[in-house]
Amino acid sequence: MMIIVGTGLQMEAFRSLLRSPRFLAGATLSQAVLLPAGALIFILLMKPASELAAGLILVAACPGGAISNFYCHFARLNVALSVMLTAISSILSFALLPLILAITFPVISLDRPVEVPVVTLSLRLFLFLFVPIGIGMALRFYFPRTVERYSLEIRFIGLALLVMLLTVILVMQWETVRQLSGDAVILAVSFTGFAALAGWVTALVLRQELKDRLVFAIEFSIRNLAAAVLVAVSSLAQPDFAAFSALFLIVQFPLIVVLLYFYRSRESH
Repeated sequence: MMIIVGTGLQMEAFRSLLRSPRFLAGATLSQAVLLPAGALIFILLMKPASELAAGLILVAACPGGAISNFYCHFARLNVALSVMLTAISSILSFALLPLILAITFPVISLDRPVEVPVVTLSLRLFLFLFVPIGIGMALRFYFPRTVERYSLEIRFIGLALLVMLLTVILVMQWETVRQLSGDAVILAVSFTGFAALAGWVTALVLRQELKDRLVFAIEFSIRNLAAAVLVAVSSLAQPDFAAFSALFLIVQFPLIVVLLYFYRSRESH
Protein backbone atom coordinates (compact mmCIF):
# COMPACT_ATOMS: atom_id res chain seq x y z
CA MET A 1 0.00 0.00 0.00
CA MET A 2 2.86 2.39 0.73
CA ILE A 3 4.49 1.49 -2.59
CA ILE A 4 1.19 2.56 -4.20
CA VAL A 5 1.39 5.91 -2.38
CA GLY A 6 4.93 6.34 -3.67
CA THR A 7 3.85 5.79 -7.29
CA GLY A 8 1.81 8.99 -7.06
CA LEU A 9 4.77 11.16 -6.07
CA GLN A 10 7.36 13.08 -8.02
CA MET A 11 10.54 14.73 -6.76
CA GLU A 12 9.37 18.12 -8.01
CA ALA A 13 6.48 17.99 -5.54
CA PHE A 14 8.95 17.58 -2.67
CA ARG A 15 11.03 20.48 -3.95
CA SER A 16 7.98 22.73 -4.00
CA LEU A 17 7.13 21.69 -0.43
CA LEU A 18 10.62 22.53 0.78
CA ARG A 19 10.10 25.98 -0.68
CA SER A 20 6.90 26.29 1.42
CA PRO A 21 7.96 25.54 5.01
CA ARG A 22 4.76 27.09 6.43
CA PHE A 23 2.59 24.69 4.44
CA LEU A 24 4.82 21.71 5.31
CA ALA A 25 4.79 22.47 9.04
CA GLY A 26 1.06 23.18 9.12
CA ALA A 27 0.09 20.06 7.18
CA THR A 28 2.18 17.74 9.37
CA LEU A 29 2.24 19.20 12.87
CA SER A 30 -1.50 19.89 12.93
CA GLN A 31 -2.20 16.18 12.30
CA ALA A 32 0.37 15.12 14.89
CA VAL A 33 -1.05 17.45 17.55
CA LEU A 34 -4.77 17.96 16.87
CA LEU A 35 -5.80 14.37 16.13
CA PRO A 36 -4.23 12.69 19.22
CA ALA A 37 -5.50 15.61 21.35
CA GLY A 38 -9.01 15.09 20.00
CA ALA A 39 -8.78 11.34 20.63
CA LEU A 40 -7.73 12.01 24.25
CA ILE A 41 -10.70 14.33 24.76
CA PHE A 42 -13.17 11.70 23.49
CA ILE A 43 -11.55 9.06 25.70
CA LEU A 44 -11.69 11.24 28.81
CA LEU A 45 -15.34 12.15 28.14
CA MET A 46 -16.64 8.71 27.13
CA LYS A 47 -14.32 6.49 29.22
CA PRO A 48 -14.42 3.54 26.76
CA ALA A 49 -12.88 0.10 27.38
CA SER A 50 -9.09 -0.06 27.25
CA GLU A 51 -9.10 -1.85 23.88
CA LEU A 52 -11.14 0.97 22.35
CA ALA A 53 -9.15 3.74 24.02
CA ALA A 54 -5.83 2.31 22.86
CA GLY A 55 -7.26 1.57 19.42
CA LEU A 56 -8.49 5.15 18.99
CA ILE A 57 -5.12 6.57 20.07
CA LEU A 58 -3.38 4.27 17.58
CA VAL A 59 -5.66 5.37 14.75
CA ALA A 60 -5.21 9.06 15.63
CA ALA A 61 -1.42 8.73 15.86
CA CYS A 62 -1.04 6.93 12.54
CA PRO A 63 -0.30 8.81 9.30
CA GLY A 64 -2.87 9.51 6.61
CA GLY A 65 -4.18 6.46 4.79
CA ALA A 66 -3.79 5.74 1.08
CA ILE A 67 -7.55 5.17 0.79
CA SER A 68 -7.94 8.97 1.02
CA ASN A 69 -6.49 9.15 -2.50
CA PHE A 70 -9.30 6.86 -3.68
CA TYR A 71 -11.91 9.08 -2.03
CA CYS A 72 -10.45 12.22 -3.63
CA HIS A 73 -10.45 10.53 -7.03
CA PHE A 74 -14.10 9.54 -6.52
CA ALA A 75 -15.04 13.14 -5.64
CA ARG A 76 -12.92 14.59 -8.48
CA LEU A 77 -10.78 16.55 -6.06
CA ASN A 78 -7.05 17.32 -6.06
CA VAL A 79 -5.64 13.77 -5.95
CA ALA A 80 -2.04 15.01 -6.24
CA LEU A 81 -2.49 17.07 -3.05
CA SER A 82 -4.03 14.09 -1.28
CA VAL A 83 -1.14 11.83 -2.27
CA MET A 84 1.37 14.44 -1.11
CA LEU A 85 -0.31 14.87 2.29
CA THR A 86 -0.43 11.09 2.73
CA ALA A 87 3.26 10.79 1.85
CA ILE A 88 4.38 13.60 4.15
CA SER A 89 2.62 12.18 7.19
CA SER A 90 3.81 8.64 6.34
CA ILE A 91 7.45 9.67 5.95
CA LEU A 92 7.49 11.56 9.25
CA SER A 93 5.45 8.99 11.18
CA PHE A 94 8.44 6.76 11.96
CA ALA A 95 9.55 9.54 14.34
CA LEU A 96 6.21 11.04 15.38
CA LEU A 97 4.06 7.94 15.97
CA PRO A 98 6.23 6.33 18.69
CA LEU A 99 6.55 9.71 20.41
CA ILE A 100 2.77 10.24 20.40
CA LEU A 101 2.13 6.76 21.84
CA ALA A 102 4.79 7.21 24.53
CA ILE A 103 3.11 10.47 25.61
CA THR A 104 -0.57 9.47 25.37
CA PHE A 105 -0.68 5.85 26.57
CA PRO A 106 0.18 6.74 30.22
CA VAL A 107 -2.62 9.35 30.17
CA ILE A 108 -5.47 7.01 29.17
CA SER A 109 -5.08 4.61 32.14
CA LEU A 110 -5.06 1.24 30.36
CA ASP A 111 -6.06 -1.85 32.32
CA ARG A 112 -2.66 -3.45 31.63
CA PRO A 113 0.95 -2.29 31.41
CA VAL A 114 1.87 -1.51 27.80
CA GLU A 115 5.47 -0.69 26.95
CA VAL A 116 6.09 1.40 23.84
CA PRO A 117 9.43 0.26 22.32
CA VAL A 118 10.23 3.66 20.79
CA VAL A 119 13.46 2.76 19.00
CA THR A 120 12.27 -0.62 17.69
CA LEU A 121 8.94 0.85 16.62
CA SER A 122 10.66 3.73 14.81
CA LEU A 123 12.86 1.32 12.88
CA ARG A 124 9.91 -0.91 11.96
CA LEU A 125 7.85 2.05 10.74
CA PHE A 126 10.82 3.30 8.73
CA LEU A 127 11.06 -0.08 6.98
CA PHE A 128 7.31 -0.49 6.41
CA LEU A 129 6.40 3.10 5.48
CA PHE A 130 9.38 5.19 4.40
CA VAL A 131 11.23 2.57 2.35
CA PRO A 132 8.19 1.37 0.32
CA ILE A 133 7.31 4.98 -0.56
CA GLY A 134 10.83 5.34 -1.96
CA ILE A 135 10.34 2.16 -4.01
CA GLY A 136 7.06 3.53 -5.39
CA MET A 137 8.74 6.80 -6.36
CA ALA A 138 11.48 4.83 -8.14
CA LEU A 139 8.85 2.87 -10.08
CA ARG A 140 7.21 6.11 -11.17
CA PHE A 141 10.58 7.56 -12.19
CA TYR A 142 11.62 4.57 -14.30
CA PHE A 143 8.16 3.55 -15.62
CA PRO A 144 6.13 6.80 -15.71
CA ARG A 145 3.84 5.84 -18.60
CA THR A 146 2.91 2.47 -17.11
CA VAL A 147 2.17 4.02 -13.69
CA GLU A 148 0.02 6.76 -15.22
CA ARG A 149 -1.84 4.29 -17.44
CA TYR A 150 -2.82 2.04 -14.55
CA SER A 151 -3.13 4.67 -11.80
CA LEU A 152 -6.83 3.99 -11.13
CA GLU A 153 -6.33 0.21 -11.04
CA ILE A 154 -3.40 0.70 -8.64
CA ARG A 155 -5.62 2.67 -6.24
CA PHE A 156 -8.29 -0.04 -6.34
CA ILE A 157 -5.62 -2.63 -5.51
CA GLY A 158 -4.63 -0.57 -2.47
CA LEU A 159 -8.24 -0.41 -1.32
CA ALA A 160 -8.66 -4.17 -1.81
CA LEU A 161 -5.50 -4.89 0.20
CA LEU A 162 -6.72 -2.74 3.09
CA VAL A 163 -10.12 -4.46 3.14
CA MET A 164 -8.47 -7.89 3.09
CA LEU A 165 -6.15 -7.02 5.98
CA LEU A 166 -8.91 -5.61 8.18
CA THR A 167 -11.20 -8.54 7.37
CA VAL A 168 -8.55 -10.88 8.77
CA ILE A 169 -8.31 -8.74 11.92
CA LEU A 170 -12.12 -8.67 12.20
CA VAL A 171 -12.30 -12.47 12.09
CA MET A 172 -9.38 -13.02 14.48
CA GLN A 173 -10.70 -10.51 17.04
CA TRP A 174 -14.39 -11.25 16.56
CA GLU A 175 -15.20 -11.60 20.28
CA THR A 176 -13.55 -8.27 21.06
CA VAL A 177 -15.30 -6.64 18.11
CA ARG A 178 -18.69 -8.00 19.18
CA GLN A 179 -18.32 -6.74 22.74
CA LEU A 180 -17.10 -3.26 21.79
CA SER A 181 -19.10 -2.53 18.63
CA GLY A 182 -21.64 -0.12 20.23
CA ASP A 183 -19.11 2.26 21.77
CA ALA A 184 -16.82 1.83 18.76
CA VAL A 185 -19.47 3.21 16.40
CA ILE A 186 -19.92 6.33 18.54
CA LEU A 187 -16.14 6.85 18.78
CA ALA A 188 -15.60 6.29 15.05
CA VAL A 189 -18.33 8.75 14.02
CA SER A 190 -17.22 11.35 16.59
CA PHE A 191 -13.55 11.13 15.71
CA THR A 192 -14.24 11.23 11.96
CA GLY A 193 -16.25 14.44 12.37
CA PHE A 194 -13.61 16.03 14.60
CA ALA A 195 -10.74 15.05 12.30
CA ALA A 196 -12.55 16.38 9.22
CA LEU A 197 -13.18 19.69 10.99
CA ALA A 198 -9.52 19.87 12.08
CA GLY A 199 -8.41 19.32 8.49
CA TRP A 200 -10.80 21.96 7.15
CA VAL A 201 -9.62 24.54 9.72
CA THR A 202 -5.97 23.74 9.02
CA ALA A 203 -6.51 24.29 5.29
CA LEU A 204 -8.34 27.53 6.05
CA VAL A 205 -5.40 28.78 8.13
CA LEU A 206 -3.04 27.78 5.31
CA ARG A 207 -5.25 29.78 2.89
CA GLN A 208 -6.18 26.86 0.68
CA GLU A 209 -9.04 27.18 -1.79
CA LEU A 210 -12.42 25.60 -1.09
CA LYS A 211 -11.87 22.30 -2.91
CA ASP A 212 -8.48 21.78 -1.30
CA ARG A 213 -10.00 22.35 2.13
CA LEU A 214 -12.15 19.29 1.45
CA VAL A 215 -8.99 17.35 0.55
CA PHE A 216 -7.52 18.29 3.94
CA ALA A 217 -10.74 17.26 5.68
CA ILE A 218 -10.62 13.85 4.00
CA GLU A 219 -6.91 13.42 4.62
CA PHE A 220 -7.18 14.19 8.34
CA SER A 221 -10.13 11.85 8.88
CA ILE A 222 -8.66 8.89 6.94
CA ARG A 223 -5.82 7.20 8.81
CA ASN A 224 -3.42 4.41 7.86
CA LEU A 225 -5.26 1.52 9.52
CA ALA A 226 -2.73 -1.00 8.23
CA ALA A 227 -0.04 0.85 10.20
CA ALA A 228 -2.27 0.75 13.28
CA VAL A 229 -2.61 -3.03 12.92
CA LEU A 230 1.15 -3.39 12.39
CA VAL A 231 1.94 -1.45 15.57
CA ALA A 232 -0.71 -3.20 17.70
CA VAL A 233 0.21 -6.74 16.66
CA SER A 234 3.95 -6.72 16.03
CA SER A 235 5.33 -3.91 18.20
CA LEU A 236 2.98 -3.69 21.19
CA ALA A 237 1.97 -7.39 21.17
CA GLN A 238 -1.64 -6.33 21.84
CA PRO A 239 -3.72 -7.70 18.93
CA ASP A 240 -7.00 -6.68 20.57
CA PHE A 241 -5.94 -3.04 20.12
CA ALA A 242 -6.32 -3.63 16.36
CA ALA A 243 -10.03 -4.48 16.63
CA PHE A 244 -11.04 -0.81 16.60
CA SER A 245 -9.23 -0.30 13.27
CA ALA A 246 -11.51 -2.85 11.57
CA LEU A 247 -14.62 -1.34 13.11
CA PHE A 248 -13.41 2.14 12.23
CA LEU A 249 -13.25 1.29 8.52
CA ILE A 250 -16.66 -0.42 8.58
CA VAL A 251 -18.28 2.66 10.13
CA GLN A 252 -16.31 5.32 8.27
CA PHE A 253 -16.34 3.95 4.72
CA PRO A 254 -20.09 4.31 3.97
CA LEU A 255 -20.17 7.62 5.85
CA ILE A 256 -17.42 9.18 3.71
CA VAL A 257 -18.71 7.71 0.44
CA VAL A 258 -22.24 9.04 1.00
CA LEU A 259 -20.95 12.52 1.90
CA LEU A 260 -18.69 12.64 -1.16
CA TYR A 261 -21.50 11.36 -3.38
CA PHE A 262 -23.72 14.26 -2.31
CA TYR A 263 -20.84 16.68 -2.81
CA ARG A 264 -20.20 15.32 -6.29
CA SER A 265 -23.92 15.47 -7.17
CA ARG A 266 -24.08 19.08 -5.99
CA GLU A 267 -21.00 20.02 -8.02
CA SER A 268 -22.44 18.45 -11.19
CA HIS A 269 -25.52 20.68 -10.86
